[in-house]
Amino acid sequence: MTIPDSLLFGHDSTPGIVSVHADLSGRALVWRRTGEGVTLEQARFRSWLYARDLADVEHLGNRLVWNNDQAPLSVRELPGPPGSLRYLLTAIDGRSLRQSVLRGASDRLGRSITSLHDLRGYYSVGAVEQYLMASGRTFFGGMTFDDPHRLQFDLETTSLTPDTGRMFMIAVRDNRGFEQVLEARQAHQEPQLIHDLLAVIQARDPDILENHNLMGFDLPFLMGRAEKHGIPLKLGRPGGPHGVWRVQDGRSSPHWACAGREMVDTIDAVRRMDLPSASLKVVSQLFGIAPEGRVYIEGAQVAETYRTQPALVRRYALQDVEEVEALARRVLAPSFALAKMAPRPYHRLPYAGTATGMLEPMLVRAYLHALHALPGEAIGGGAPHQGGTVRLYAEGVILRAVKADVASMYPSLIRHDRIGPACDPLGVFLHLMDHLTALRLHHKAAARRGDPGEHEAIQSAMKLVVNSGYGYLGAGRMALFQDRDAADRITRRGREVLAQVVAALRERGMTLIEADTDGVFFSTPEGWTEVQERQLIVDVDALLPEGVSLEFDGRAKAMLSHEIKNYVLLRYNGQLELRGAAFESSRTEAYGRTFLQQALRRLLSGDVPGVRETYLQSLQTLEQRECTNAQVASRVRLTKSPEQYEATRPARQEAAYEALHRLGRTWRAGEKVWLYHRAGQGLTPLDVNPDGRDYDVKHYCAALVSGYASRLRKGLAPEDFRQVFDHSKQPGLFDRPFEAMQPVWEPV
Repeated sequence: MTIPDSLLFGHDSTPGIVSVHADLSGRALVWRRTGEGVTLEQARFRSWLYARDLADVEHLGNRLVWNNDQAPLSVRELPGPPGSLRYLLTAIDGRSLRQSVLRGASDRLGRSITSLHDLRGYYSVGAVEQYLMASGRTFFGGMTFDDPHRLQFDLETTSLTPDTGRMFMIAVRDNRGFEQVLEARQAHQEPQLIHDLLAVIQARDPDILENHNLMGFDLPFLMGRAEKHGIPLKLGRPGGPHGVWRVQDGRSSPHWACAGREMVDTIDAVRRMDLPSASLKVVSQLFGIAPEGRVYIEGAQVAETYRTQPALVRRYALQDVEEVEALARRVLAPSFALAKMAPRPYHRLPYAGTATGMLEPMLVRAYLHALHALPGEAIGGGAPHQGGTVRLYAEGVILRAVKADVASMYPSLIRHDRIGPACDPLGVFLHLMDHLTALRLHHKAAARRGDPGEHEAIQSAMKLVVNSGYGYLGAGRMALFQDRDAADRITRRGREVLAQVVAALRERGMTLIEADTDGVFFSTPEGWTEVQERQLIVDVDALLPEGVSLEFDGRAKAMLSHEIKNYVLLRYNGQLELRGAAFESSRTEAYGRTFLQQALRRLLSGDVPGVRETYLQSLQTLEQRECTNAQVASRVRLTKSPEQYEATRPARQEAAYEALHRLGRTWRAGEKVWLYHRAGQGLTPLDVNPDGRDYDVKHYCAALVSGYASRLRKGLAPEDFRQVFDHSKQPGLFDRPFEAMQPVWEPV
């Protein structure tokens, strides 16, 4: 491959960078891993800021020097059209540069301006990104995923908040073969537990700290307990600022950083995936990475189990970090590959948007390096951007479903028709689309051949960025190089291609079920074989433009089409697949999930009496209190802090917060709690009685129909649905035999 070039990988190929800390004073600290270990380099850089005009810095007079990169404050006019950001302001001290702009803007507008975000006509990024873009450096050059020293740690605590509980165990592991369990059996031992963790981290000296929900739970809890005991939390490396600080990224859920080590959370990467849950245990089972003999203990029971079976909990904790290490290889490897290209710190890539978070920084780096103006603010008005086609053709249970995948339609159209933003005169966007695609295809082929290396992770990373190209063009003011007209051209061509596919399938006697730019579901005539289905797709593919391909993407014995992107497939091997929030959600209760799995399997098998039997059995299980409270509880994310809720409570009371409020419980914004409907009490936190059976039977019997059975409604005739899910055990005088009922579908 001759692909590596400055537009993709930056114009400075310095290898082994594992962490960077920079500030607006123009100082950068660069930690590099070499054959001799980790070294710390100190570098100076000029802080920079793009501006549309110089109105806010006129007050500087002759202190602002033209075209002199040695002066304290300098400005350079760059080539670019009127209205573009064609003035590049640079400074030895970026703080003084920003203060000068804010002062001039305040005087010009007659009000106090305290942030560049409050002004239009400017573009800048954080200090680390400024250094990486200006220097052309990126993380992990010449390194594989295992070359950095990666360490995982996981806390076991007596409660969910540091205000009400403490840590009693910390499991530690790294990718160099080290593992250890640190313990504090008594409350007075917790300070030593914190010191022990810090000592292990300093001794092992990892480049990367990892865990699942590290940002949402482990770090905040550790920080809270360390603060209570007056212990400085020195997680970073010597030579940089001490402590842990919040990343200023505008997100409501906090992310944390320290100097010299990248702290990354596997849950950020998991949340990008279309999975039924982000839970470590669930995801590990889905990926088949759960250790053999995995110990499972309910979170609320871990502390209690530790009192009587400490060895079991030690094993449980070590298996947690073992799963995290295996999960990191699976879900963080694409972010690791992207860190070699995008001028951003590694810790931000698992949750950064692929368009504005990865593609745009590469575009800006190219323009900064070429000393060319950036696009100005887009002119408003005009018709809104026309999105892609999403069509539902049939609802209900359809037999012999086939999925044809329109492989990478939008990226293919972008490259084939050369559709790029008009505000990109250097052609960087199309260059990146071309070369990222070539790089992806190279690594995809290598992965299929089984060649050694991280080919699957790299091709997955390339796919993420390439597929974000269209979305970036249509993102409006969120994107610097946006181009609504270009985005419209892409979706218009996409609709034309999709119409070709749909028409070709109809002409050949297929029944359409659902179609969008990802692909088409259709039903084949009775008696068709897989060979015929595959040949049909090959025939239709031959009609499409060069670069756009239609590929066979699976077949199913039956499909329940509920609504767009919400469906269930019963594969020929008996596997049941649920897709979409209507069928899989983090708020789905365990009893409802069990019912859905059983009822959907029987419905898609044409066994309507079996659906009725499943319903009656589920009712009986609830009525006889065979479920535990944990099996009927649902998880709720609390978006408001106690203070925020108290401010809105007089006008609007919300059940989840009231459940905690009644018991005097505290919580934090972003926390997830398990709640259940308790008989005579209403919504109640699960930890009140997780193994009990005092749930509200009437509520859950009604919810079985309204919340779960209703998702089968489109697969049955209305009267049949009413009869199948009638609470009465005895048939009515005019009821049809269940054996006479069949699943149904109808065109939309």
